[in-house]
Amino acid sequence: MKRASVYALLLCLLGGRSTVAEVVIVGGEGGLDWVSGGGEIQATVIRSATSVENTNAPGGVIDFNAEGFRNWIFPQRADTTLNIAIGANSEARGGSITSPNTINIRPELPSIIDNDGETALDLRASAGGQSARVLGIIIDLDLGARFGVNRFKFFPRNADPAFPAPAFPYQNDFMRAFEIFINDGTPETQREGVPIRETVVLVNQNEDPVVDVHIPPQYVRFVRLKSLTATGFDLAEFQVFGTGFVPEATYISNVFDFGDLSLFGTLRWVEQKAGDSGLSRVLIRTRTGNDPQPVEYNKIRPGEQIFRLGGGSRQTGTTARGDEVPWKFAADVEDAELKTLVETVLDNEDVDLREALQIFKDLSLEQQEQISLTAADFGRLRNEDKGNIRNDVTNWSAWSPPYPVSALVESDADLADALQGVPVVSPSPRRYFQFAIEFSSDEFESATGVGGISFEVLPSPFAEELIAEIVPRQAALGEKTDFTLAVLSKLRPGLDRGFNQLQIDTPLRVENVGLIEVRHPDGTADEADFSGAVLDQLPLQRGDFAVVEATGNSFIFEFPTVAEDGTEVRVTFDNAVLRFGTTFTTRAFNSGEEVQIAQDVVSGNAADLGEVDPDLQPLGTPFSGNLSVAVPIVGDLLVNVSAAPRAFSPNGDGINDQAAVQYDITNIARPTDVEIVVRDLAGRPVRNLYRGLDSSGRHARLWDGKNDAGAALPPGNYLFSVTLDAGTGQERGVGMVSLAY
Repeated sequence: MKRASVYALLLCLLGGRSTVAEVVIVGGEGGLDWVSGGGEIQATVIRSATSVENTNAPGGVIDFNAEGFRNWIFPQRADTTLNIAIGANSEARGGSITSPNTINIRPELPSIIDNDGETALDLRASAGGQSARVLGIIIDLDLGARFGVNRFKFFPRNADPAFPAPAFPYQNDFMRAFEIFINDGTPETQREGVPIRETVVLVNQNEDPVVDVHIPPQYVRFVRLKSLTATGFDLAEFQVFGTGFVPEATYISNVFDFGDLSLFGTLRWVEQKAGDSGLSRVLIRTRTGNDPQPVEYNKIRPGEQIFRLGGGSRQTGTTARGDEVPWKFAADVEDAELKTLVETVLDNEDVDLREALQIFKDLSLEQQEQISLTAADFGRLRNEDKGNIRNDVTNWSAWSPPYPVSALVESDADLADALQGVPVVSPSPRRYFQFAIEFSSDEFESATGVGGISFEVLPSPFAEELIAEIVPRQAALGEKTDFTLAVLSKLRPGLDRGFNQLQIDTPLRVENVGLIEVRHPDGTADEADFSGAVLDQLPLQRGDFAVVEATGNSFIFEFPTVAEDGTEVRVTFDNAVLRFGTTFTTRAFNSGEEVQIAQDVVSGNAADLGEVDPDLQPLGTPFSGNLSVAVPIVGDLLVNVSAAPRAFSPNGDGINDQAAVQYDITNIARPTDVEIVVRDLAGRPVRNLYRGLDSSGRHARLWDGKNDAGAALPPGNYLFSVTLDAGTGQERGVGMVSLAY
């Protein structure tokens, strides 16, 4: 099977799991077909609050067969000879055709967009189309998506040679006066959800049986045809013709099922532009889940008024309350224990809704699946019992932010390269994965196509869950603080891989790492103490422990592999916090894996860290906040301004040839203007050392002892100032540095 080759023998297991990370490719040469959807579980797209559609191309505006691009996808390009009104009211397109002011013609309206010249909206006088019925009649067509439109055409039966209908010789029964309105479907052109339509064609005296009008190309979704005649007419077809690429299109993959909790590596894709490269783009997002269906179906929870329907399938319902819940009625649950739970607890009006929802969430995934509403269950509900359909945010993550363009690769061949791309940001370990591609264009002849997308997957994670916390959780602004971070492992025996490295994100470069411990469930421990060790040359080894890497924003340390449930890893280190709510994000690795994929560590109660540990929840409980450190909210945004060394000698001997003007910026949300000026003791500027945008963090700008012209300055004392222009005003720090030769 093709899927087996693309997954690179993903299911060829050794000891019950794949030994290496595998690459999943959709599109391109050798990848899964875009038409197939990639994953095993058909994508479900929410169409409205009460309807869904199984499709990979909502609106049907994805081109799977672009000329010259085998197994690529592009936004659909209009065929100028193709009537894009055909099928607008289909489920695939999601559009409609109706009349807001004439109910009795609505059943006949689909006949004018069916490409059949012998079916029609018959409003002739001889057929009962009196003047009172036809004057002012409005026909509204929703194309289902925005298209570039430049032409409209409509006619009665037997009028257009392309649609002969000799059995219906009504070619002279054409519309004698009309007006055409359009709207592009964007929120900016709507008022309270109602399109604001503009007139593009107005004909008060029409003498042409076949109306064929051209307009300047423009984006259109909603079209309105209004009859201005008092004479009855026949309307066989109303046609809309387009030009260029559709301005928006979406591709949603099927849901990938990897059979077990899995880790995800990097994601990348290949794309190509048509037309002006700056006028089209794609946005790619991902989401991950713990169950196979990212869509949640809801019913109205029973309230005070209960009724039962008799007959072969008894069902309970209510119209008394508007609370929405995702579980079935008790009568539809097969498991006796779960049936009782629904009847006596979940649907018990005496149980608070929030409590009932929490009880549902605390059930195992298998139990939730048995009582959760499916699409079929939802379809069988009475209308008054139906709640809204929405994305599942309990067992699925939200769609990620768009991935950056740095994930782009040059060719199909690069899709298999795990060293390229950017890390998947959706949570893992998760069993299920899905991606979406959003196409957009600002110009008719411009579009971006996607050739292929790929990502790595590592079935069986390092642990089922890793929980971490840090103490203390409050520190003085910008001052060195001794931190302790603990990680508790929850592993499934025989299933999870174990890990031997942790990476911790820090506001500043770690200058000192202290004790690293691995505490086993039986009370024994392995440890190594790095206190006082200089971290200039890494890795720094102590037996099976090591400080592997230390950069300006993270450090990595290694320890004996943790492969037992309940093992705790603990590390102490020095750092300073420069922003309120700084989070020490932590990730786990296994250095033995061929492709390095990280497992995110979640915040929670990981350990009893003594008197400084404010945990109130049970050990092993995940909850937010335990990896964040607060600092007092103070007015100072610029702190710790200094020079290092305080005296330097730029004589070229390689020792203290430069001085670093250092400063910390705290608690700013976006880059801010910073200027550094060096002056002599008379206050005259001698060197404009730096001017740029800086963010919160520790910064250093080097001075070589020269002036702006590049000439060496005489020895002596010099003043320097660091000026920060924030939205709240200007702050300045000053200092002195000595120059000697």
